[in-house]
Parts: sequence; structure tokens; C-alpha cells
Amino acid sequence: MEAGAEGRVEAGASEVAVPAGWRRGDREQVAVVSFSHAIQHAYVAVLGIVYPFALADFHVSYAVLGVILSVAGIVGGLLQGLAGLVKKYSARVLLGCQNSGMALASILGALSPGMVAFSAARIFGTLVNWPQHPVGSAHLVDRVPHRRGLVLSAHTTGGNVGTLVAPIAASAAIAAFSWRWALAGAGMVMALGSIVTWTRVRPGHDGSPGHDGAVERSVPARSQVSVRSALRRRKAVAVLAAGMIAGAGRGLGVLTTYVPAYLRDGLHERVLTIGILVTVVSIGAVLGPMVFGQISDRAGRRPVLYTLYVFGAAALAGFVLVGSNVLLLGLAGLCVGVFSYSEQPIRQALFSDAMGGVPARAAFGAYFAISQSFGALWIALIGLLVTDVGFHVAFFVMASSFVAAGAVIAIFARDPTASQARPEVTAG
Repeated sequence: MEAGAEGRVEAGASEVAVPAGWRRGDREQVAVVSFSHAIQHAYVAVLGIVYPFALADFHVSYAVLGVILSVAGIVGGLLQGLAGLVKKYSARVLLGCQNSGMALASILGALSPGMVAFSAARIFGTLVNWPQHPVGSAHLVDRVPHRRGLVLSAHTTGGNVGTLVAPIAASAAIAAFSWRWALAGAGMVMALGSIVTWTRVRPGHDGSPGHDGAVERSVPARSQVSVRSALRRRKAVAVLAAGMIAGAGRGLGVLTTYVPAYLRDGLHERVLTIGILVTVVSIGAVLGPMVFGQISDRAGRRPVLYTLYVFGAAALAGFVLVGSNVLLLGLAGLCVGVFSYSEQPIRQALFSDAMGGVPARAAFGAYFAISQSFGALWIALIGLLVTDVGFHVAFFVMASSFVAAGAVIAIFARDPTASQARPEVTAG
């Protein structure tokens, strides 16, 4: 479909025509909200580099860390369900408070005298960083509903840029100073970055309040349905189930925690080598989502997901099978980044397709509350596997979760008619 033509957005029982081209301010909002996502991911990525060194100082195991991160993930996941209930607060306020709070959490973590205080700072970071996924995603889908595969992938890519930049900077700071300086420095940088969120996130085209100051163009009031009703749809249930399963390989914090941990404690690589290899993974995570997001808008979500699940599983298994050869680790890590990190935004777009008629912020709030709360359990289970049976088994379980998730999508996420087999939104 050419730019300027009309796209069709399915909204419950009716369809609404929306402009297929970019309107004034759309690209800026994609960039700014994606930048906010980069700040959030930088926080998590720095922690992933810091964990092995902090655990050594505090004399605790990965099993303990896994439990702490799992609790934090469950709490953060449940909080994301609030997205549909805080309609009076704009995306600017919610995302601005989030980024300022993460800066404070980083500094508090750097000052922690022991594991209890460090864990409290980490949980505080989880309590403040919940808005990014549901509120940011809803803000973008409300503004550009006809290209949701692209804008959701751009949103994911923005986060992955933060994951790309942070590890090498944190590794250099640890090598030169200590993990505490790395965490404190990240906090100061995030505080400066939050200024962009506070000043550049804008309301919708007509200034009406909506969920976050944006106009929910894809969902006319007469066709809105309840979240509870929409969540009973077979496709929505299948996508949520697949997300819970795939959380073992792509859950919040799983890769950013256990990839550096494997390189440090499994292969005993030097800190700068770890930073470089984690950066290679992040390069793949930046490139992959934008490519597959655009393909999914044209060829359909499910075929793209099948590809990502198969190759993502192979990449995760390959990462621990190539041994300590740095070049092979880099190649395997690049594949992990391209395929594993591209899965989530496509699955998110498929869920958005299935939730026609539901306000975007409420839909994404339910999605992340359910998928990330259950997915957070995996970070504790993976931690136990690492502690008890080693990294190889843990990564094989992560790879197997992708195969199982792909099977769920293949069997249960089929559309009832051939006309619905393509994504509900066609890109311009």
C-alpha cells in the first residue's frame, strides 16, 4: 500500500479508515519514546555487567540473584497492569518519572553496603520502570496504528540501543574503577537523558486527552470492548501462552543477566572481552527487530515468528556449544541478538492485532502484566539451573522454550478464516 493511501484497522466488529502516511510529529514521537526505552534498557544492561562483580563482593550465588530478580520481575509485571487505570496521567509524566526514578535507583545501588540494600535498590528500580512497555507502546500504536509492526519494532530497537551502548561503557568503568562507579555513572547519565522525555513527549494530533494525551484513532468509542472479553479470544490466549513459555529465552532480564554471567563465570573471560561480546549481541538486537518488524507488516506475524523461534533456539544452543573461541562466540552472540530479540515485538504486534476494539493502553497493560509476571519466574528457574547443573543445561532449556512457543503459535494462533491470516494492518 502506497503512502497516502488508506489503511484499515480492525476494531472489534467494525473497521475504521486511518491515514497510511506519517503525520506531523509521528516520527519524533517514535524517536523520543524509543530513546526513553533506551534509557530503561541501559539501566538493566549495566546491572547485567555489574551482577557478577557485586555477587563476588557480597558472597551470594546466582540462585539468590535469580530469586531476587524474579520477585522484582513479578512485581514490575503486575504493576504494568495499571496502565489502563492511570488514564489521567500523560505519557510524558509517566515516562519522565520512570527515567528519573531509575537514575535514583542506580545511584542507590552503587552506594549499597550489602546484598540487602542492593536488592532493595534493584526492586525500587522495578517499581518505577513499569510504564515504559505498556504506556510507550500504546502511545506509539495510538499515533501510528497502521504501522504497528514497524513502530513496535522501533520501540524495541530503541531499548536495544541502550543495551548496545551500556555494556562496553560499564565494562570500561569497572576495569578502570569498580562496579560501584559504573552503576553510579549510569545513574547520572540516565538523569540527564530523562530531560528528553520530560520535554519532548507530546500529546496526540488534536490534543485530546485519550490514554496518554494521544488520540486513540484506531478504536472508535462505539466499538470498544472490555479487556476481559478480548482476552478470551483464542489468538490472544495463544500469544500470551507463547510469551510465558518463551520467557525462558527472552524474559525480562534473562539474556542480559545470564549471557554476561556465562562469559564471566562459565568461560572466565576478561571484563573487556565480556563487554565486547555483549555489545555484539546488542548489535544484533538493534538490527533484527527493524527488519522483521517491517516484514511482519507485509507478510504476516506468524510466518515471521516461526522463523525467529527456529533460528533463535539454534542461536541460544549454539552460544554454549561453540566453546571459548571469541570469534565463534561473537558470531553466535550476533545470531542471539538478531533472532531472540526480534521475537518480542512481533509477538506484541500479533497480540495487538488480536485485541481489536480495546483501548491500546489497557490492552498493552494486560499484555505486559500477564506475560512479564509469569515470564519473570523463568529468571529464578534459570538461576537455579545455572547453580545446580551449569550454564549448558540452562541455555538448552532457554532454546527449548522457543521451540515450544513456536508450536503454541502454530497450533492455537491460527485465524478462523483465510482473510484474517494476514496482519489486520497493512503497512504503507
